[in-house]
Order: sequence, then C-alpha cells, then structure tokens
Amino acid sequence: MALANILSEMPDLLERTLREHTPDSRGCCRECRDATGISAAWPCVTRDLAEQARSMNGAPALETPPAGTVAGRRRARDLGSASAAANGRHRSP
Repeated sequence: MALANILSEMPDLLERTLREHTPDSRGCCRECRDATGISAAWPCVTRDLAEQARSMNGAPALETPPAGTVAGRRRARDLGSASAAANGRHRSP
C-alpha cells in the first residue's frame, strides 16, 4: 500500500506503468521478465500496484476486467469456483 501511495503522487510514472504493463498474446506481461526471459502472468504485481495507485487518485480501478482478457477469464474462473464451493460442489483442477 505504501508503494501505491508513492506511485499515486507521480502521475507521469503511473500512466507510463499502466501503459507498459499490458498483456501480450499469450496472457503474459509485456514488461515483467526474469533473467531467463520468462514473462510473469498478467496482471502482474506491478500492474496491480499501479491500479491501486490509480484508485487512490480518484480514478476507479477496473472492477471487472473485460471478458476477453486473461484477467477477465481468471476472474470468471475464480467466481465460478467460489460459487461451486458455496453450493457444496467440488471441482477438480
């Protein structure tokens, strides 16, 4: 939360971060790569941090990611497993 607070006070850096940390065609972050070149899953930690910072500035974060995005599919999957658990059903991975 402290990093998001600092980033929220730097609008240029915040917008650049939001613009650069986007998904590629495989659903990985375009910017976050480790030393071997493997990308982080999107939304990455940096994108989540930037979304928190944007919401601190009064601009709402995306509550529900678009359905065609990796984040949207992940949210739908998470909501589906939560409703299955609430109904007492078990889903195999």
